[in-house]
Amino acid sequence: MSETRIADLVIAGVPKAGTGSLFAYLAQHPDVCGSDLKETGYFNHYNPQRHTGPVPPIETYARHFAHARGERYALEATPTYSYGGRPVIEAIRTVLGKPKVIISLRDPADRLWSAYTFQRSVGNNVRIGSFEEYLRVLEQRHREGVQPVPRDGLHGLRIGFYADYLGDWFEEFGDDLRVVFLEDLKRDPRAVVATLCTWLGIDVDVVASLDAEPRKVTRHPRSTLLAAAARTVKRRSERLLPPAAQRGLRRAYAHLNSGGELSESFDPELRRYVQDIYRESNQSTARLLAARGYHDLPGWLTVSPPA
Repeated sequence: MSETRIADLVIAGVPKAGTGSLFAYLAQHPDVCGSDLKETGYFNHYNPQRHTGPVPPIETYARHFAHARGERYALEATPTYSYGGRPVIEAIRTVLGKPKVIISLRDPADRLWSAYTFQRSVGNNVRIGSFEEYLRVLEQRHREGVQPVPRDGLHGLRIGFYADYLGDWFEEFGDDLRVVFLEDLKRDPRAVVATLCTWLGIDVDVVASLDAEPRKVTRHPRSTLLAAAARTVKRRSERLLPPAAQRGLRRAYAHLNSGGELSESFDPELRRYVQDIYRESNQSTARLLAARGYHDLPGWLTVSPPA
């Protein structure tokens, strides 16, 4: 009987920071087997805020890698792991042993705007009429200490406080954790992937032939009501249909309901306001990364001068 294969390379976050593209790029490498479903979500079952009840047997996780043929790495990418806290981090360590972990970060102000437009595209929060209103709701929840409710589309503000959870990942995985930045991935995806290949100890030369087109670009729906209905069907199908059938449903829906236009843009004044919200956290994140040897940081990560 063949040995059960599970992941030893995990893209753990963050949402709306290019994890879909990064997964697609790495999965093209002959030494990497990508899971049949990019976001397996298996370790979210260890997060008591997302799931109650028993964790599914490891065999359900291994099925996502059943097509592996001896590649050096088995890869999955579930960006919600990033802010799942110590229970998720410890479960990944316990179950996977000594995996390599990648976390992609992005300017949290832009990440929040992207999260807002994504939630609209899938029909969530249809009663929220603007980004400003969305931000007000998120700020109130943050002030009140409301714990994230899975899939309600209203915990995007919390995700951008990277300093609240990135240190836990470094503490657990040390040099087996690599942080990348969406800004770099957009500017030169092959350079980012080449650096990761060097870190992983796999052939860098194949990167030259990489298909570096961005993946999972948000498509705005013609009808938000249809998008909401499709989201409900998607959630139910995740429990009932195999990944190939789920992909077919997604393609059919995109053909029917994509092509709409977003009627608002990210107001510069609101953008500055959101940047101020994250300023202290960004500075803490920059100091943490600098202490770990990261020095070529994007502009939104600034290290404050010593007092």
